[in-house]
This record gives sequence, structure tokens and C-alpha cells, in this order.
Amino acid sequence: MFNHDDLQQRKIPVSLDGVHFLTTRSANVVSGATQTIYQGFAYPGSSEAANVWMVKRTTVAEDGSTTTLFAGGQALFNQVWANRTSLSYT
Repeated sequence: MFNHDDLQQRKIPVSLDGVHFLTTRSANVVSGATQTIYQGFAYPGSSEAANVWMVKRTTVAEDGSTTTLFAGGQALFNQVWANRTSLSYT
């Protein structure tokens, strides 16, 4: 059995909905007391520069509260993972 770190290092596809297998990426950014976690999902073999990713951003505030938003405001496979920090999240 692989653990989470193995999945990320090996870029092994995982199941998002039990049927379709997806490649995942994640990035963690800490700025002061705020933590931002970006997660991306795409079909295996997708380029990180292609607009075929579903990207979500979770912000963890100093008080522990979280906010999760999707790039472009919807959970669609139409974003570019390489642009995750400059995408619009609503």
C-alpha cells in the first residue's frame, strides 16, 4: 500500500470518484500564520501547462478556519496547474 507521500513522489494516478483515475498535484505555501494549499487534478499524462486541470485552493487562517475555492469558480477541468498561484478563485 502506498502512503500519501509515495503517491505524490511517484505521481501515481488516484481515483477521485471511484471510476476515473486522475493524477494529482499539491503545493503548500506558508505566509506568516496563513497556509495556502493548492490541489490539482487531471487525467494521467496531462501537461502541467495545459488547460485540463481542476484546481482548488484551501486557505487555513491563523485561527484554524478554512476556506476552499475552485479556480474560475467551478470544479471544471479547464485550468492550468502551472498558473495556480495567479488564477482567480471564487
